[in-house]
Amino acid sequence: MKKVIFTLFSICAMYANTNAQSCGTSNTTQCTPIGTMTKPGLSPTSSELPAIDNGLASTTIIQFKNYDTTTYAPLGILVTVQNLKIDSINNLPAGLCWATNKSNDTYANQEDGCIKIIGTTCADPGVYKLKIKVTATVVGLGAIPVDAEDVGLRYFVRVKNCGDATVALDSTQTVPFSKPAGYSATQNCVCSVGISDVASTINSLNVVPNPFSNRAVVHFFSEKATVVTERITNMIGSEVLNREIEVKVGENNFNIDGTTFAPGVYFYSVGTGKSLVTKRIVISE
Repeated sequence: MKKVIFTLFSICAMYANTNAQSCGTSNTTQCTPIGTMTKPGLSPTSSELPAIDNGLASTTIIQFKNYDTTTYAPLGILVTVQNLKIDSINNLPAGLCWATNKSNDTYANQEDGCIKIIGTTCADPGVYKLKIKVTATVVGLGAIPVDAEDVGLRYFVRVKNCGDATVALDSTQTVPFSKPAGYSATQNCVCSVGISDVASTINSLNVVPNPFSNRAVVHFFSEKATVVTERITNMIGSEVLNREIEVKVGENNFNIDGTTFAPGVYFYSVGTGKSLVTKRIVISE
């Protein structure tokens, strides 16, 4: 069964599009602002944005309102925004592109706008953190490049398998962007209906006691009975444990033998590799 699941799922792309393409400015790719936002930012929130089905054509609309004033992080000062241009939106799941309602992607002080994300992705299920780059023209400083996250615009999109209810949004999750050998951007992908146990949803991860020296117990909840990967990495990213474990539906408990590791700070994670839950642990002397 695992081989069948892997064969079906490997048809899809396995990395995020680190240089996501703009969809262009045709009428079919543009969106329409609803103009009901009262505060600057993005809407809906990441947790309210519907997850995108792997292998199915999708259209996602994100509304936003431009800032009037904001804090410029490098100088730590409040600045007045004259206009803002969206330069790029990177780390979208592969196969998706973006467009706005403006041909020049530029918005005046407090102007309403929208971002349309369309396409078909074969990216692995998981949470993808968007990297939104903008150029802001501000009073007294002129045009300055800005990472949207620096002004509070931290945003994620989720990808799920067909048939899955959703993918849990956890801002601590990361999604690997490695390009697999033999990947072709033009290959077709198939929505793996019914193969929903590829990415098991793990949550409520806890390690007790923490810190510990001899033994700790890992507690977590799984929505499915499946096989997941348990990993422990040190502070420089070196992997000191990697093993597959079978989990049951509901509460799961596993032991960590602290005597097999040098004292220090580690990161314990459990999941599929595409939808990880991670906990910082400390092994004392």
